[in-house]
Amino acid sequence: MADLMDEFQEINEALSRNFATPDDIDEADLEAELDMLEDELEDDVLEEESAVPSYLQASSLPAHPTSAPGAKVPVAAGGQKVDEYGLPLET
Repeated sequence: MADLMDEFQEINEALSRNFATPDDIDEADLEAELDMLEDELEDDVLEEESAVPSYLQASSLPAHPTSAPGAKVPVAAGGQKVDEYGLPLET
């Protein structure tokens, strides 16, 4: 029973150690870091709010189609006609 208590005490000591935070950091350093992160977050939020989404930006496309679909058949570099996906057409 004493062995179990010793093991339990060792486990508690290992779990209670703080491995992530160095001992030389004080509350003022943590507050300064938190303030800096809050400022960065506010800047990011302001940038996102002022940015215009792509679906609201002016389009470079014409308002109406300029030709009928399939009216122009593209030609590949070798002179062979291709479809709208760039695949060769059957002749």
